[in-house]
Formats: sequence, C-alpha cells, structure tokens
Amino acid sequence: MLTIDELIAAYPPEVSALLGDLRPFVLEAMPGGTETAYPGWRAIGYRDVYAGYVCGIFLFEDHLRLIFEHGHLLPDPANILEGATKQTRHITLRPGSPIPVKLIQELVRVATALGTELKAKRRA
Repeated sequence: MLTIDELIAAYPPEVSALLGDLRPFVLEAMPGGTETAYPGWRAIGYRDVYAGYVCGIFLFEDHLRLIFEHGHLLPDPANILEGATKQTRHITLRPGSPIPVKLIQELVRVATALGTELKAKRRA
C-alpha cells in the first residue's frame, strides 16, 4: 500500500508543495479526522469518525482539487465551488495562487457536520 508521502513524491515539486501547505488546513478544520492515501484515485481522503468520508484532495500534474463528498448540499456564498455532478463539488487550487484558507476551513467544518447529520439520518 502506497503511503501519502510516496503518493506525493510522484508529482511535480510545485504541486507537492501546494499539497503540503493545504493538508494541515484541512486537518485543522476536522479535529480527530484522518487522512488516507488512495493511490488508484491519486488522492488523499479525509474521514471523520461520525461523518465518514468528508472530502479528498485529488492530485493532477499542474493543480489540486479539493472535492467535497456532499458538495451539492454545501452553502457557497463566496462562489468558489465548481462542478456539476449530482453529488460532489470541488475547489481547484493551483501552484502560485493563494489558498483561501478561511473559506476552505469553513467548508470542511460544514461538510463534516453535514456528513454527521446524513449518517445519523441513515441510521434512524
């Protein structure tokens, strides 16, 4: 099984550096969250014990996408979410561009709470 560091090493340094900057912000917004390498998806997934899978950072040769599992249900007053799928939405991040830390952390917090609520409804 590929580790996160091994996954990251396969990408250009500027993408790896951007990922290194982004990861702590996601984890900080999800206390107790875990991150796992998904080599087949070329991604790092983030799970919460109560919410389950919340989001993932998908790696590309020239950018990253922070994809939210239930992104179609997330509020987006800053209009930063992209995508037209029935479920997920994402934020595209490129090397050299600033990371919208506060917006990302708020989305991660809301997505975690939403995931917890959806999971509880499925159990009920």
